[in-house]
Amino acid sequence: MKIAVFVTGWEKEYLQYIYNGFQLSQQEFQDEICIYTCFAQLSSDSRNKAEYDFFQLADLAEYDGILFAGATIREDAVRQKLMDWIVASGKPCVALEEEVSGMSSVAMDQEAAMKELVDHLVNVHGIGTFGFLCGVENSSEAYVRQNAVLQRVRELGLEMMPDWVLPGTYNIESGLEYGRKLLEAYGRGEEIPEGVLCANDVMAAGIVDALEGSPLEKTVAITGFDFSLDGMIYYPPITTIARPRESISHEGIRLLHQLAGQKTKKQLHRKLEHRLVVGQTCGCDVVDTFDMVSFRNNLLRRSYRVRAVTDKIDAMEERLAGKASMEETMQSLSDFFEKIGARSGKCYLTPDLFSEKPTTYRNCDKLELDWHAADYKAKPGCIKIILPLHYLQHRMGYCVIEGVKILFEAGMVEAFFRSICYVMENVIQRLQYQRVNRKLQRLYRIDQLTGIYNRFGMKDFGLEFFQKNRSEHRNTVFIFCDINRLKYINDTYGHEGGDWVIQKTGEALAHLESEESLSFRFGGDEFVLMTTETSGVDADAIRRKLGEVSEHSPVGGKIEVSIGTVIAPWNSTEDMEVFLNKADHAMYEEKRIFHEKYDRESKS
Repeated sequence: MKIAVFVTGWEKEYLQYIYNGFQLSQQEFQDEICIYTCFAQLSSDSRNKAEYDFFQLADLAEYDGILFAGATIREDAVRQKLMDWIVASGKPCVALEEEVSGMSSVAMDQEAAMKELVDHLVNVHGIGTFGFLCGVENSSEAYVRQNAVLQRVRELGLEMMPDWVLPGTYNIESGLEYGRKLLEAYGRGEEIPEGVLCANDVMAAGIVDALEGSPLEKTVAITGFDFSLDGMIYYPPITTIARPRESISHEGIRLLHQLAGQKTKKQLHRKLEHRLVVGQTCGCDVVDTFDMVSFRNNLLRRSYRVRAVTDKIDAMEERLAGKASMEETMQSLSDFFEKIGARSGKCYLTPDLFSEKPTTYRNCDKLELDWHAADYKAKPGCIKIILPLHYLQHRMGYCVIEGVKILFEAGMVEAFFRSICYVMENVIQRLQYQRVNRKLQRLYRIDQLTGIYNRFGMKDFGLEFFQKNRSEHRNTVFIFCDINRLKYINDTYGHEGGDWVIQKTGEALAHLESEESLSFRFGGDEFVLMTTETSGVDADAIRRKLGEVSEHSPVGGKIEVSIGTVIAPWNSTEDMEVFLNKADHAMYEEKRIFHEKYDRESKS
């Protein structure tokens, strides 16, 4: 099967478990699993829209089945939109960790698990009053856990203290704050709950930390949920619920295969077993069975994996520091893929990285990188991760990578994502600066009235042209032009007439430009055309072109110019200024003759 998976990766440990489950499923099936993941955080901010929109990149018609880890998506509107889109596709779809309308599901019975925790506190410790520290407000999981506790406490005829049912954010700060409130209430002589259940282990640890060394230490029963790595290593051991994390995604794949094989579209719901882990935070005096030796060894191995990946990401960033080339960026990215043992990597970018117009990820169809490992061979079964490339609301493109197990093992998927996004945004900004700088440089070297190079342009591009001709053993021809009777035209037809004559002279010379000819406005009514002896451009060609562009003249006749021409031999040791001056003198000699003739004709 070809399977699409939608999951946010803000929780590194969860993403690792999901990936491990898929690896287990590959031993049983040979599926092509495409993990669409972004890193929108728990709270809404300016990144979330660009990241959540990324899921729409997937063309669901291409897939045989869909896995939806909706519990990792906090924004209700986004979550509902995704669910409606997936259900409307008509594809077999399985929700992970929860039951969703219109989808099959693989989940632990969280309600039964929470009730088991309540029963333990009541039956073993005689707890009669309860508090609850919930997860984030929009979390469906946190809502299920809270309702299960409330329902079980009511069923037992015990007291749920409403002032002590508080929202949290799944982090230790929520637990610390809850613990401080317990201490403050106790100090005022107010009633506090005998037991507090928490929506995860980290918040439970925060409460225990806050109460340590106080009169409330070990007097309030505390429980957690998840049996995460943080919960496993915390001391004293937390009483909690162990979730079947790796088997969730594995069983999701199994259920998709079952759904694909059935004739009807009946939804199936599979419940996985949980396990009550009794620690010491509830008041039990159990022996700590934590395997410190294995933990230390695993921590050392993980530390080396993290360091290895971090070093490679740092090397990629260092290599690109100060460079402004998308080609170099893609080359560095392919080198990184090779170093971490990836199988293949593709990078698609928007056709116009500089556009300020909003775009969708589906419009990012420019294949900028198509890399494969040297020993790559297409084979059945693979796990791909698809990541968005964006900076705030600037959608740049996306990556499709196969074989990045080490990124998941080291918990470095998000670090890689952030790094490459920042690198690319910096490259794009440098390219934009170059583009703007080129425009400014061009404006500095371009005459605004005629559109051809000005005197500054001649110092750069004219000198380059002259030196190139010398290196290629070609003579350079300097043609100096000066507009005749410009003062008379200005006095008679106004400066609009004079500007028209200057513009048309520049236009005529621009028409004669080629790889062998460059034109410049030297200043005022003076122009220079640099060319080669073989270009076919000479004084006659200039006068013919001037006649063409001024055929419909508003100044009482066609444009006339005085011209001086000098040939600079390629082996001459004299510099460009010498030949410019010679051409200038030759032009003035023709100008003198023109004025003498003009004066005679005027007197007669």
